[in-house]
Amino acid sequence: MRVEPAHDGRTKDAPPPRRDFWPEASELIQADTRASLDIVVRWSVITVGALALWYAMAAPLPLIWAMSYIVIDASYVSIMRRWRPPVRLPGYMMIMAMNIVTSSAFAVMPYYLITTDQLGLTFAGLCGFLGMCVHNLVRHRGLTHVAVWDVILMGIGAALVAWVFVRNAASTGEAVLILTGVVGLSVYFGVAYLGSLHIRGRLNKAEMIRAEAQKMEAVGRLTGGVAHDFNNILTVILGNLDLYEELDHPGERDSVVREAQVAANRAATLTAQLLSFSGRATLRPEPIEIAEFLDGMGTMYRRILPATITLIMDAGPPGLTCRADPNQLSTALLNLVINARDAMPEGGHISVTARPRKLPYPQAPHRSDGRRLSGRFCAIAVRDNGPGIPEARLEEVKAPFFTTKPLGKGSGLGLSMVVGFAEQTEGALSLRNRPEGGLEATLVLPQADRDATVPLTDASDMAE
Repeated sequence: MRVEPAHDGRTKDAPPPRRDFWPEASELIQADTRASLDIVVRWSVITVGALALWYAMAAPLPLIWAMSYIVIDASYVSIMRRWRPPVRLPGYMMIMAMNIVTSSAFAVMPYYLITTDQLGLTFAGLCGFLGMCVHNLVRHRGLTHVAVWDVILMGIGAALVAWVFVRNAASTGEAVLILTGVVGLSVYFGVAYLGSLHIRGRLNKAEMIRAEAQKMEAVGRLTGGVAHDFNNILTVILGNLDLYEELDHPGERDSVVREAQVAANRAATLTAQLLSFSGRATLRPEPIEIAEFLDGMGTMYRRILPATITLIMDAGPPGLTCRADPNQLSTALLNLVINARDAMPEGGHISVTARPRKLPYPQAPHRSDGRRLSGRFCAIAVRDNGPGIPEARLEEVKAPFFTTKPLGKGSGLGLSMVVGFAEQTEGALSLRNRPEGGLEATLVLPQADRDATVPLTDASDMAE
């Protein structure tokens, strides 16, 4: 049977691509899990409030509610922090359901207290209800996909407040006054909530425009750098080929051919660096025994380092194994060692240290796509005692074609190649200035499965 192509390039019989809900899910994950201070304060206030209610009511119900809510919220935060793209429709529905269950679990106690006949308990319920409104306004602003449930919860609370106070009103005029106040406050809060959604939408649009401008600037910089470098290489190749036709002596002809070959190899190296930078290099990851690997690399490092630089190698605990492409890993580490060498023209010390590390932790290296690393990793740190890098340029030096070396001494793709390789290998590269002086470049790569028994080193050990 002949299959006609569809207008979008797919065949008519091909299923449509499945939508990824990660953009919507990531906004909620960031709002509900990244504000650690908000979480700690909220749990602390709920605990103190539950103890006060337990004392006032002489009943264990507030304590049961507080413990239940904290367990539900902690489970929600823990699950959300581990979520990774892509997110399909069932996963997105599960995320939304967990958010609804968590917010409903909090609202139960304030709503119950509002309906009691004791003034102090009603006031405590009002405080909890207003706290929930503030949380929704501040933390969930701009998240239109959760706004509907937030509005429903706030509407239920406002209706309960109106019903309780109108029921206890001394006269019709007092009841009208209460209703007017509740409705007016609810309308004003609703307008403020919608306004925050509009402002957040404008901010998101501005951020997208800014990101697009930065991307175009990077593309222009990359294109200009590639064109400049390839033009220089092609000039050498074409010049030597033209010269080859004019020479008669075999030795002179061999010399110009060798120079053309050197230029061609530079072009091949530049192409490989571009592929690594773009994250499109063909990688063949395999388990790499770090001790054996660094022992072999140490011999090469000592050949390229001058006598004025001392090299210290520390492969870490026995059995430490990472999973990466060995050729790309050797190139990446060689780039870091060469950068450390060039930072110390007068001599100094370079140390290459490997340690197992479990992520995440507060100073975990971040990736350019914003993802947080989680799990068991191998951290290979290259340290020097040179001048370091100004803090304002620590991220800029990772950009393609950015270099502080003299013209012709570097392409500016070394660190960007290392970043591309690390992130394509599901790892990351971090740079930091050491307190005692010098730079520490840490290449973080996933451990191989057989490393589960390697004892973990505390993250502070890598910062020594």
